[in-house]
Amino acid sequence: MATTIRPTTSATAAPPIRRRLFHVGAGSSIPLMAIFVGADVMVVVLASLTGLAVLVEAARLRAPGLNGMLVRWLRPLLKETEVRRLTGATYIAFSALVAFLVFDESVAIVALFFLSIGDPVAAIVGSRVGGVRIWGKSPVGSVAFFVVALASAGALHGAGQVPWHGGGLAVGAAVAALVELTPLFIDDNLTIPLAAGAAMMAMGV
Repeated sequence: MATTIRPTTSATAAPPIRRRLFHVGAGSSIPLMAIFVGADVMVVVLASLTGLAVLVEAARLRAPGLNGMLVRWLRPLLKETEVRRLTGATYIAFSALVAFLVFDESVAIVALFFLSIGDPVAAIVGSRVGGVRIWGKSPVGSVAFFVVALASAGALHGAGQVPWHGGGLAVGAAVAALVELTPLFIDDNLTIPLAAGAAMMAMGV
């Protein structure tokens, strides 16, 4: 796909703040819980949540009436594209499960914070600034993603949850920001933490 770069004179429509705050809160609850209960417990919890989410998704996508009811209840939290496909929450649960199965606990925690904090910040900042767009997104939003992702890693290190590996954490934050910017055909709630986690593991974090 060719890169589309175009100047803009104003910011694009801002994403609903309620949805972004839900993303931060719900997404951050997973790595926060892991800090207290450990990876083994998280695998059990996330496997159960993912299984339940898949069952609910399958039921609503097969039953228009049920889907319509759930969409009405959850409308402020859903993207328009999620009405007839899996929701971001299901992808978050699944990606978190994979992260705790594949990565070291500290890497999984950092990667999931990159997603829960960096992704909403990129959307909010990017939608409120003008200037160049790459694939319809603002590179300023990507810079904001990188900054808050690296700051979250530093905060986790300060709290004694992550061993310091500045280069590896910076690479992970950069990879996460780049994946958020790039138009992939896979939900970024899945690709951001897994790509960032793989990069950090490769860097020896």
